[in-house]
Amino acid sequence: MCALFFGLVVLVRYAMRDMQLDVDLLRDSLLNMPGLIMENIQMAREISGDMWRVKVPYLDREGNTMHLRSLDIRRHISGDKGEWYFFGREGVYSHDIKAASISGLLGTLHAGNRTWNLESSRLNWQDDKTYLLFPEGLTIYDDEFMLQTRIASIDKSGVVLLEQGGVIQWVKPLKR
Repeated sequence: MCALFFGLVVLVRYAMRDMQLDVDLLRDSLLNMPGLIMENIQMAREISGDMWRVKVPYLDREGNTMHLRSLDIRRHISGDKGEWYFFGREGVYSHDIKAASISGLLGTLHAGNRTWNLESSRLNWQDDKTYLLFPEGLTIYDDEFMLQTRIASIDKSGVVLLEQGGVIQWVKPLKR
């Protein structure tokens, strides 16, 4: 049944495009349908010069809340200054408050010739904020060190703010 519905949606979308009708109108009306389930969603959006790409294999919409599974989020920073990649096990997005919460987060932050790994049990994002919040802790590590903190945030430039301090452990011995 879902495949039939999806096939019908794709057929209508292409028919509307061929007839020069407003595809955005169709998309908006589909998003307002109650109990909508969508699969293999891919979105790309430029924000402040950076390209954000999101892949969501499964989305279940109930009212103004979307439940997501297995999110892939990639941010290519303009001017080839780096790339961020996040994978979340599941997430919830509220259209009412324009906020998301992603659990089971793994990621990498690439800048220059350095790559840092990132782990957190939860990431919170709000549209009106300029940072990502990790309310249940954050671990950042590479082959030289490991940083752990109980609450942290990362702003859009990559600056990490340790809300309640943190512990850093050097993994690689210092050169003498």
